[in-house]
Amino acid sequence: MKKWAYLLSGVVIGALVATSGSALAAQVKSLVGQKVTGEYKVIVNGKELQEKGAVINGKTNAPVRVLSESIGADLKVSGKTITITTQSEMTLETENKSSSNENQYIGSSKENLEELKYSIENRRLKPAIDGRKEILAEIEILKTSGMNGGPAPGLAAKEKQLKEYDDIIAKDTEELRLVEEALAAIK
Repeated sequence: MKKWAYLLSGVVIGALVATSGSALAAQVKSLVGQKVTGEYKVIVNGKELQEKGAVINGKTNAPVRVLSESIGADLKVSGKTITITTQSEMTLETENKSSSNENQYIGSSKENLEELKYSIENRRLKPAIDGRKEILAEIEILKTSGMNGGPAPGLAAKEKQLKEYDDIIAKDTEELRLVEEALAAIK
């Protein structure tokens, strides 16, 4: 009797797995494996491209890389996302940045700016300042424990860490200034 119960449960589980896989596959719409029903010449600014466009499932598809290169656009592929940026769009972005005094935060919401300010102050600047204080204390100990007036072992590494902390603090302080400037522009 137990053997029949195991057999029956195995069949039920197998049926569930088999049907759920095909149901999931039906939800995914992809052009992979689809039939090409036609081809088109692609002409950009009077010049015919070497690559052809294809008709798949009644929709015309163009070769994106060749098309973007022919119009002088920048193409980036990240995972399964293709991003195309034209020169005029890049110029517009540059003009917008320079017109806002290079402050990327102007135009952000007050809530986002306040959250960012808190994050910079408490999660980045404060730990960096605390770390810098610890490194300074270690440097002082190494300087006083130096052998025969020569540099103590590890002093150069600690001074390098100190410089890294100084760089982080300077970068975060400047970013905090920009965030505060954007906040002031809102008020």
